Amino acid sequence: MKLKKFIIKNYKSITDSGDCYLTDTITILAGKNESGKTSILEALEDFDTDNKIRESAKPIKFPDAIPEISITFIVEKDTIKEIFEEIKSPLKATADIEIELIKTFPDSYSFGESTLQNEIFGGKEIEKNQKSIKDKWNKIKAIQAKYEALGGSLFDFEFSDFANEKTLFTNFKNATTPNVAQIDEKERDNFSKLLTEIETEINNLENFFATETKFLNALKQWIPNFILFNSFEDIFPNKIPFAELEKNEWIKDLSVISDLKITTIKGTDDRGKEKHKDDINIKLNKDYEKFWTQDVSNLSVNWDSEHLYFWIKEDGYPFEPSLRSKGRQWHLAFYIKVSARANENIPNIILIDEPGLFLHAKAQEDILGKLEDSAKAVQLIFSTHSPYLLEADKLNRVRLVHRTKKSGTEIENKVHALADKETLTPILTAIGLELNAGISALDKVNNVVVEGPSDVYYLNAFKKILNKNSVNFIFGGGCGNMPYVGTILHGWGGKVIYLYDNDQGKKDGEKNLKDNWLITKDLILSVLNTAGSIEDIFSPSDFKKFVLGDESKTYTETNSEHLKKAKSDKVLLAKKFLETCQNGTTINLDKTTVDNITKLIENIEKKF
Repeated sequence: MKLKKFIIKNYKSITDSGDCYLTDTITILAGKNESGKTSILEALEDFDTDNKIRESAKPIKFPDAIPEISITFIVEKDTIKEIFEEIKSPLKATADIEIELIKTFPDSYSFGESTLQNEIFGGKEIEKNQKSIKDKWNKIKAIQAKYEALGGSLFDFEFSDFANEKTLFTNFKNATTPNVAQIDEKERDNFSKLLTEIETEINNLENFFATETKFLNALKQWIPNFILFNSFEDIFPNKIPFAELEKNEWIKDLSVISDLKITTIKGTDDRGKEKHKDDINIKLNKDYEKFWTQDVSNLSVNWDSEHLYFWIKEDGYPFEPSLRSKGRQWHLAFYIKVSARANENIPNIILIDEPGLFLHAKAQEDILGKLEDSAKAVQLIFSTHSPYLLEADKLNRVRLVHRTKKSGTEIENKVHALADKETLTPILTAIGLELNAGISALDKVNNVVVEGPSDVYYLNAFKKILNKNSVNFIFGGGCGNMPYVGTILHGWGGKVIYLYDNDQGKKDGEKNLKDNWLITKDLILSVLNTAGSIEDIFSPSDFKKFVLGDESKTYTETNSEHLKKAKSDKVLLAKKFLETCQNGTTINLDKTTVDNITKLIENIEKKF
């Protein structure tokens, strides 16, 4: 079962999180401190069938509100088939299906309304039965209105409390049956027939609902484990007594990731024990060294007749784990715990709150590498406000968590759809890190230094659309810094031109380049011949459709002026457009846009 999305309601600071859609691998909850990221992970942990929704989940401001966690799973056809066989259902599994499960405080599971409409629960048949019951019941009510002597108490079938409605129907039937002889013969037969048919259909509904209950109970056994790591504060031990090996959690985890065998360690075969020791250390270090690149060191497992020992060897000298830095101890615990949960062949969902807080930037990149590796086997969700755990080319996996006074904690699935600069800070920083890396990854002779990051993204997208790859676009760090960047590139043997928006910045930049850097006019270009910015290369209709993602928007100003007026984040919009171009999505631009793009790229290529 794969998680597709979740929604959390009435949980701590969360009134209604909104739908959060998940990727098949890693989903990142990014947001500032106190935004509610930890509460989201705790709610997902509470969904686990071994847990109850914690008492502290009840909202302080609304103590009567009932916490509710809803998760939509993609359930594979083979799983559905096994469940049908278990509950002896005659239904057949024909395809994977989406199933919404709702957990309500403290420990009650139910299906969402959309799931109950699915044919595995007889969705159409249930609707058909309910409609038939209502239609026939209306006829019953019409007959009863004509003959007061029938007696009986009427009610309406709403199917919101089916057991009670069944009781009310049975009471009505028992009350009216003795009096049927008092009404017209033709209507008497019809009245009795209608009651019998309604009773049959009620029984049919009961059978459907019984199947629903059986299916729910069986499905709960397939729900993945939700495992939350919020600190990794358990310090990796220096040694473990032999008497405690079977029950020790670290040994259990090491058994999963290194094939450590307690029976061999405690055995009498000295040659076998020595080989097993080598095998453990080789396998452990072969994997661990991929995810710890800060220094050259090895993990070592050893033992005598009483204890199993752990060492970290640096420059050939062994150190107890407790003597290493807090960051190194955290990383070791993180590596072992996450690796074990990802490889124990049990359906797990791994949740991690703020991984790598004790680690510097490079070590956080190692953390990300381990998360990527683990996500090959399990779905993984982690929270962060560190830009080093966000990859600018994978912003599709980022979900923004923000908190408002009115609505509490909410989740935004699109990184470009939120205007809160503080929440966006790690995203923008990650993008900046990627852009700044361009100058140190020079692999093109022909280089174009541009003003802003959005220019880089749009221009690279235009290259992709036209299938051109003859030039390298470099972020110049703003109008004033562009000459410095260009000089570095020129010093490395590259050819350089400078590209500006056609505005006052271009006039100032051109003057600076000529007067202070002796750059000739033929090395300076603008994105348009008329006044405007790079966003104005698009026709308004194309900009609304492919950049803003909203064709219904209306405005009379230029595209670039609209972004300023709406206070939209132009960098994130540009980044999103580039990602759309890179992921193979078909983009059919109109003639105006294509002509503008073609002309710009051709003008640039002519300069080299």
